[in-house]
Amino acid sequence: MAHEEELSTDQVDLKVTPLVGSLRRTWRDFCATSSIHGLKYTRDEDTNRIVHFVWMLISLVMFICAVVMAHTFYIDYRSNPTRMNVESDFTPVNNLYFPPVTICPDVLFNMQKSKVFLRTLELPNGAHLNGILRKLHIFYGFMLDDERYSNEDIEQMESVLSLNNLTIQQFVEHLRWDCDEILYRCRFNGQIQDCSELFQLSKTFFGHCCSFNLRQRGLNFTAQRVIGGPKQGISVIVRYKDDSYDPEQSYSYGVKLLIQETDAFPSAHAAANFIAFNTEVFAAVRPQETFCSGAVKALSVQERNCVFRNEFKLRYFSEHVYPNCELNCRVTNMVKFCGCHTYFFDFNRTTDRICTFRDIPCLVDNFANIITRKRSTQCYCPLTCEHLDYDVQISDFPLQLNMPVVDDFYSGLEKNDGVLHVFINSFSYRRLRHDLLSNMVTLVSNLGSAFSLFVGMSMLSVVEIIYYFSVILHKNYLMECQARRKMVHKGPKFARPKANESRSTQQKSVFIIHKS
Repeated sequence: MAHEEELSTDQVDLKVTPLVGSLRRTWRDFCATSSIHGLKYTRDEDTNRIVHFVWMLISLVMFICAVVMAHTFYIDYRSNPTRMNVESDFTPVNNLYFPPVTICPDVLFNMQKSKVFLRTLELPNGAHLNGILRKLHIFYGFMLDDERYSNEDIEQMESVLSLNNLTIQQFVEHLRWDCDEILYRCRFNGQIQDCSELFQLSKTFFGHCCSFNLRQRGLNFTAQRVIGGPKQGISVIVRYKDDSYDPEQSYSYGVKLLIQETDAFPSAHAAANFIAFNTEVFAAVRPQETFCSGAVKALSVQERNCVFRNEFKLRYFSEHVYPNCELNCRVTNMVKFCGCHTYFFDFNRTTDRICTFRDIPCLVDNFANIITRKRSTQCYCPLTCEHLDYDVQISDFPLQLNMPVVDDFYSGLEKNDGVLHVFINSFSYRRLRHDLLSNMVTLVSNLGSAFSLFVGMSMLSVVEIIYYFSVILHKNYLMECQARRKMVHKGPKFARPKANESRSTQQKSVFIIHKS
């Protein structure tokens, strides 16, 4: 549309300011030429004011709808900018470390060894050896809240430590199991090996256990790689080397099997299973890896909603994986409510006091707070961006002692032995890629589609709006001011009528028509 270079006097409305007049003129010109749908009908000269109002209302509603949809796109982009994609279902498993395998005796201490050690100690007055042995179950108070313990038992056990100048850690060192007292024979990837070359004594939430391929402070990480298939993996014959072991008195007839990430502290967060004696158990493990693309790594922690291991420091554990964070919260609550933490969480990373027998009532009374059952005691534990998950399928069969076999691994089996096989059940595994759900290009595209759908706007329409309400508005304002100045200089175009002339114009005129 062409714009007048000069306004005539009848185009100027002296009742409004020059700015308002120029705004009206600019809006009328914009509606007539704009590519935005519906605006031209709001200033259509061939229709009345009602039609103008209806079209203005329709345009406003459509614009509000476009803004709401654009806001929805933006909120989705900000709140959940990532997604999971299957990178591959056929990644070779030999890229992975063999998952850590931890075997925990279901009985905390070797009773035969404990009896020998207690004989060397000075016992409190009135205490006897068998009584102290029966009171060793008080150690479960460091882990569970299943039982309340009498002050008499607690003080008697505390007296054993003080009379012999022992710490709780030193006392446990003489009672715990060694790996050669649990594991009779081991085989890895088809080769029989000394169990001491594969398994090491580790600290777990269930006390001292034997772990294979676990990365923990104080252990030598063996970094064994995976070879897929049921004929590979690790096999173990479990046998308690304890003549005093009685399944009925100990309420135990097997061991615990824990499988978790390499850097995770063995606990109830692991894939846990009970391996009963007199059975042969096959644990088929299927790993699944989650990793991040470069675009996700470039996002902030708030945008990706997860952290990498070096981005979130833990007080009691060196590596941040989600199970460690949960346990770190538990230890923090122990120190908060009882002023100490249990001996199996001692990695010499802090100077916090180690709990003794006198702290057991506090640990039991505050167990719900310690394990974060209450929301007020829960901690912030962000998800880890990259991690490995293990799906463990267990199959067990009665152990056949008299069945002839050619495998030397099965030679010398005895009653009450347990045989465990842990293997990767495939030659490949699934990798999940943590990738961007949408980037800035996708967001701009979604915003453009919303405004295009409802009001027909595009980026060119935005430029058009800026052009009209800057350049054209300025031009119209100058024209408005110029026209007003000319009207002031020229004065009124017609003289004011005289009073008698005005009265005469109010008189009626009479016309006489003569017939010819």
